[in-house]
Amino acid sequence: MIVDIHTHILPGVDDGATNYQEALEMARLAVADGTTHLFATPHHRDCTPLTRAEVADRVAQLQARLDQANIPLTVIPGHEVRLYDDMLDDWDRKLAGPLGNSRYVLAEPLFHHYDNHTNEMLFELFDRGYIPIMAHPERILPIQKNLALIEPFLARGGLTQITSSSLHSDKDRPAHRTALAMLRHGMVHIIASDAHKPYRRRPVLTKAGQAAAMIVGLTQAEAMISTNPAAVVQDKLISTPSLVI
Repeated sequence: MIVDIHTHILPGVDDGATNYQEALEMARLAVADGTTHLFATPHHRDCTPLTRAEVADRVAQLQARLDQANIPLTVIPGHEVRLYDDMLDDWDRKLAGPLGNSRYVLAEPLFHHYDNHTNEMLFELFDRGYIPIMAHPERILPIQKNLALIEPFLARGGLTQITSSSLHSDKDRPAHRTALAMLRHGMVHIIASDAHKPYRRRPVLTKAGQAAAMIVGLTQAEAMISTNPAAVVQDKLISTPSLVI
């Protein structure tokens, strides 16, 4: 059971799939790679704003298309929640929400900014009973420069999701180097595709799992693409091993 918790497969919503044809192509790629469950996580800002109910409705429409096309993939609604200063206002208005019916929230820091207020928003989600999963920290410029920035978040019980392409594409990029460092330090819990198109940042995970296994071993790598994201689907707790600093 391979589970992808971060995709932009909903058509015509953000910078992901443009139409149903692309969405179905993405779904076929995911299934061919072994994925059984996939979260549709449109950006909650900087795109067509959709309430939780509207995302669920569009996911139901996509699922009907998948079923009609005999594509054996289960799609689950969610949001990629961008950590703007007013994120909690959007949350209260149901313009941002968790992954499915779980306690987990896919939370995206700003690419060029990470400070104490970022942690305060993440900690407020904890206080409300949720568990934030930080989206692609290896691509966030301040974190690339200083991994210690996310140690308070991790110490609180926060989780991280790195992007599959960060492990096997453009290996001279800072994102690649940061992803490897995070793996070595025990700072990675989930690998997801952050898929946007059938041809760009594709919805495949096994190659990244193999790359991660070279660093953390096969058991931990499989947990990152299977056991841990499956726990999100089932709303079960994910164990967080000690950091290696």
